[in-house]
Amino acid sequence: MKKYISLSLVIVMTLTMFAGCDKTVNKENVKNADINEYLVAEKVGNIDREDVVASEGGLYYKDSNGLYGVMSYEGLYDTGAVYEDVNTIEMGKYFQVYKKAITDKTDISTVNSSVLIDGNGNQIIPGSYAAFDILSDRYIVVVTASDISFSESQTVATLSKTNCCYSFCNEFSDNATWYKGIWRVYDLENKAFVPNLLGTYDTTVWAYGQWIKYYDSDGNATILNGDGEDFPEKADLFSDGSYAVESRTGMVYDPSGELLFEYDLSGYVPYSVSDGYYICSKYSNGASTYAVMNQNGEVISSEFDTSISIYNGIIKSDEKIYDIYGNPIIDGTYTSVYYDNMFEQSWVLCNDDYYTMIDKTGSVFLSVPKDDDYSFSPTAFTASKKIDGVTYFYSHKDADYTIRGYSLAPWIVESVSTNGVSDVIDTMTGNTLIEGYKDYSTLSKNSFAYYVYAEYEGGTDVYLVVSSAQLEEVTAKKTEMLNELITAFDNEGLNVSVNLESGEISLDTSVLFGGDSSDLTADGKTFLDKFMRAYISVVYSEKYSGFISKTMVEGHTAPVTGSTYESGMQLSEERAENVRSYCVSTITDSDSAKLGDTFEAIGYSNSQPIYDSDGNVNMTASRRVSFRFMLSIEF
Repeated sequence: MKKYISLSLVIVMTLTMFAGCDKTVNKENVKNADINEYLVAEKVGNIDREDVVASEGGLYYKDSNGLYGVMSYEGLYDTGAVYEDVNTIEMGKYFQVYKKAITDKTDISTVNSSVLIDGNGNQIIPGSYAAFDILSDRYIVVVTASDISFSESQTVATLSKTNCCYSFCNEFSDNATWYKGIWRVYDLENKAFVPNLLGTYDTTVWAYGQWIKYYDSDGNATILNGDGEDFPEKADLFSDGSYAVESRTGMVYDPSGELLFEYDLSGYVPYSVSDGYYICSKYSNGASTYAVMNQNGEVISSEFDTSISIYNGIIKSDEKIYDIYGNPIIDGTYTSVYYDNMFEQSWVLCNDDYYTMIDKTGSVFLSVPKDDDYSFSPTAFTASKKIDGVTYFYSHKDADYTIRGYSLAPWIVESVSTNGVSDVIDTMTGNTLIEGYKDYSTLSKNSFAYYVYAEYEGGTDVYLVVSSAQLEEVTAKKTEMLNELITAFDNEGLNVSVNLESGEISLDTSVLFGGDSSDLTADGKTFLDKFMRAYISVVYSEKYSGFISKTMVEGHTAPVTGSTYESGMQLSEERAENVRSYCVSTITDSDSAKLGDTFEAIGYSNSQPIYDSDGNVNMTASRRVSFRFMLSIEF
């Protein structure tokens, strides 16, 4: 039986420092900068297997027969081991899967047999193809193998975002077979292929917001949108899909064609966009100056004599670092800038001698010399020092704190112990987030949350790692929504138990069913009509749009004398399913089609009884059907 995410946001943090600390960092290089957030971990699910692999699309595994299965991020959905192969390279949030093994690479029909699915097993694009490429959140390129390319000189690149000429390779080996390809672009928003757009193996294609730009074999460019409409003439396209049109004055439009602002052609003229800001330049007296312009057309930074780049709110010009308004924030010169993709409040600056991590004010968290003893990972934001051949990671906030381990993802490392288990450490504070598992893998969902998959013998626990500030916001919103549900239930005259801590919403089964039956009574259906009317009015309101990913309908029995877990399972599952089925199919004034994909049933038998204040089982309360909503990772 699958286990599912719990709503409970009770966070368990281990505040005990990792034993055996070594003071290895010279604090003279570290100012009193402070990261105003720390990490917390919540166990949100369990998977009944330990061989899962975390990838961009979700999870996959390989069974003893050599077949592959695909799972969603939390392990809620499992396609079963039904695929001959799975490809996750450059797939974004999708999987390329093969239902037939490619045994004959000269058989083009077999090569064109893969489909694109998500972690729930849903097919994203109709039909089967040889390869896919994610252009953007809206557009996906599909490639059909047209012929074998016997001369590798005919090929430009394997299928990838950076080189979008669609000759491609069937497998990554010395015996690779290369194919010519014909590509089309699928529009996820319109759920259709972009009309009037078909390319051959020697043409390239890119996405800029809603616009698609492609080149023919002669290098001529065409730009159109998902409806096949041509890009405005004499317009300059920016990377986010906005564009500028210049005539007597300059005008910048958003991707949908709405005017953002006008600008004077004799003044600063925008020429690129980065992180929501326009980089602009002005030519005067034989020289160019550069500045930053906001989306109202206002120049907000000071002027620069050399070209500038923007990195998530800071400016780099002539190897100097400035805030978005053009004020210098740190001394020194730096050739490269990396910014934190977890909290978006830290940057790593690189020069020939040091990696230096700063905040927006220029305060230094850590400065690591570039030598054989020290190292720094700009993408994982973790520093390390070798001592007697062993690599030690240490915190950025408490710079003399060291942790032996491996970097997992930005801000978290895996410590290693001698008994075959290890822990996950927050490098900002040195706090232990997760402990006692044999292996970990991570999957980053957005700029404030990770999934951590912690393996033990026979299974994998799923943890959600988020920042403390984000958790406070989510917890407050969850409590507000539960209180609004209580009011809505009261207005319908319903007696419903709502646990503000766990989020469990319990319905007495005596109201819904008769005796030990799983069939809904007439009174039970009337009760559910009112219940769902109240539930939908709050949970699926515009206010909480995107906050909830799914509602679990859970069946529970009481641990009566002589009953077993197995004997109560069928009744609990049938009751949960009958309630779910009724709720998504016949509720008055509700969009049942929309609800169908967001409600799921599960039975727990007598494994989760309710206890009274004296610690005894409350038999009546334990017999229940519960609703428990799951928070979306995109909240």
